[in-house]
Amino acid sequence: MNTTDSQDARGARPALTVLNVNDDPATLYLLSLTLRQGGYQVLEATGGREALRLAQGQPDLVLLDVHMPDIDGYEVCRRLRADEATHDLLIAHLSSVSVRREDRVRGLAQGADAYWTRPLAEDELLANVEALLRLQARARDAVRARDHFLSIAAHELKTPLTVLRLNLERAVEMVLSDTEARGPMEKRLTPAVRQLTRLQNLVDSLLDVSRLSTRDIALQVDTVDFSRLVREQVERFQAPARSANVDLDAVLPDAPVTLFGDPRMLAQAVGHLLSNAVKFGQGRPARARLSTHEGHAVLTVEDQGVGIAPEDHARIFRRFERVPSAGRFDGLGLGLFLAQEIAAAHDGTLTVKSAPGQGACFELTLPLHRTQRY
Repeated sequence: MNTTDSQDARGARPALTVLNVNDDPATLYLLSLTLRQGGYQVLEATGGREALRLAQGQPDLVLLDVHMPDIDGYEVCRRLRADEATHDLLIAHLSSVSVRREDRVRGLAQGADAYWTRPLAEDELLANVEALLRLQARARDAVRARDHFLSIAAHELKTPLTVLRLNLERAVEMVLSDTEARGPMEKRLTPAVRQLTRLQNLVDSLLDVSRLSTRDIALQVDTVDFSRLVREQVERFQAPARSANVDLDAVLPDAPVTLFGDPRMLAQAVGHLLSNAVKFGQGRPARARLSTHEGHAVLTVEDQGVGIAPEDHARIFRRFERVPSAGRFDGLGLGLFLAQEIAAAHDGTLTVKSAPGQGACFELTLPLHRTQRY
């Protein structure tokens, strides 16, 4: 396979970007030349710090030398994996010095997706790069197929669940009007309605996840009194809070806090934060506090529960991620992911401060004024 074959194999798809990191000028030049002849766009870095900076631009592949003067390739790889912005980058070590089995094991253990050693012919290098990118493309296709399936399944489930819930609620109303049947029938029907509502919420979360993943969601923007919205959500969560022995309260400004956004999505984001505080609060008080600061609405939701280890702070905002804890908690691991995505869709942020055994404080920041379009 020569470089022309490689370009032909790539077809008409847009050129992918490779970050080529090597401190040897001659090697850097030859590798970049080979990659460009193979149809790739190339960024170059001669040291670890420069590589970390350029990697923030999300190249399609980082071709990383092991030995560099400032930060070695193993440490660069470790830092890229630890950074949420670069966590999923494709990384391949390419070394002409560290060629032992122990070197390869160390490189892969630090998070590299491949470890190649030189000398490596031009066509072999391009074939390896192409194979690695092809595997990544297949993985992404699988994720898209999963999201598409979730979207279809959620759509198909919504209608029968809605009909079933309406009929159950109607049955509860009829039972409540019959004093003789009220006691035993209410005990059976009320939990059914509650579990059905929970199932509807899970289906809605799956649908929102699939839409957010494909950016196939349009915000229904309106003027929102965020203070009122938070108050309503706190009131809605009083019942589950009492069931969990959590004293949930809110500290809100006297004046309205007005911003522009999608009321349903913002209510969902606040609800996920409150649900998280109730679920992990361990029966201790939890509080929602709303204030304004430098043109932003700032909502903090704080609990005194199990807490989150610093190394897990980034993980909890990923899809289907649940951090291990002492108790067993139901859920799909979608709430905080959705809350952060909703915040980002409104040009806001969601962060956490927490440590094990010291509770968690989530801070949702939203702009009061936004000039760009949603």
